[in-house]
Amino acid sequence: MAITALLFEGGKPVSSGLSEARAALGRAALVWVDADERTPELDAFLAGLELHPLTIEDIFETRSTPKIEDFGRYLYVLAHAVRVPASGPADLDEAELDIVIGPNWVLTHHEPGLRAPSLVSEEILRLGKTPDGPRIAHLLLDRLVDDAMPAMDAFDDAVEALEQVSLRPVPHRSTVPRVIALRSALHRFRRTAVHQREVLLRLARGEFARIPAEELPFFRDVHDHAVRIADLVDDARELLGGVLEAHLSMVSNRLNEITKVLTMIATVFLPVSFIAAVYGMNFEHMPELHTHYGYPLAWIAMLLIAAVLVVWFKKRGWLD
Repeated sequence: MAITALLFEGGKPVSSGLSEARAALGRAALVWVDADERTPELDAFLAGLELHPLTIEDIFETRSTPKIEDFGRYLYVLAHAVRVPASGPADLDEAELDIVIGPNWVLTHHEPGLRAPSLVSEEILRLGKTPDGPRIAHLLLDRLVDDAMPAMDAFDDAVEALEQVSLRPVPHRSTVPRVIALRSALHRFRRTAVHQREVLLRLARGEFARIPAEELPFFRDVHDHAVRIADLVDDARELLGGVLEAHLSMVSNRLNEITKVLTMIATVFLPVSFIAAVYGMNFEHMPELHTHYGYPLAWIAMLLIAAVLVVWFKKRGWLD
């Protein structure tokens, strides 16, 4: 956990602490402060930026959906990152990234595990150029959208695996819980993707004075990628619904097959049981009770009736 700052004062970007960043406000071309924790020093820095209390609340509170708000002096963007852990896409992780764009400063806040800000800062340091606040916001949002593609690929692989499992002749009882868990994760993913797409659309349209016209093509490019991810999520949800329907259909078909087999077995044994029951009665005066060939004749009759029923089932196609 750390709070870092990049100062752009005409030369190569310089990494510094929070106190140097506070002193450079208004003097440096750009000050970027990135934080993954809340400290008294950070609160004092935010007080110097004169942020709205609702903005400070949104920065340090976890929100469920991305959004964007224009406060005139600064622009606040709340974006989400998604990541698939080693346990699989059903346990989708979401991380919040807060971006505040001021006239000559940028503030970002996120969870400790989010790597997008550090990767973007490394890229800026490597290039050695002085970006503006909207360019940093574009690089961050572009990184979040690009990082969502591996998560989407993991969902596609999981749906494909479930599709193969659902078509097995013997359905597995774990298929439905796996489908439900994956559908719940896709629902969370879709909610993030759709709201983030709308945020990027507003940025790409040029609705905010804080975003200069020359930066709009870059935001339009990120918006196009976000639209593609949202469409892929919708496609995956539809495929998952088809997987569940296919699995339930296979379960129903197998149940019908089992019921058919048991019904035919019961039908074959019904006349056989009738004959055995009639001649199994222990009455003293029964016709044919003392017939010499009664026992083998009863067996022949039972086997013949069973054979006739099996042949009849076969001709009707019920044994296929």
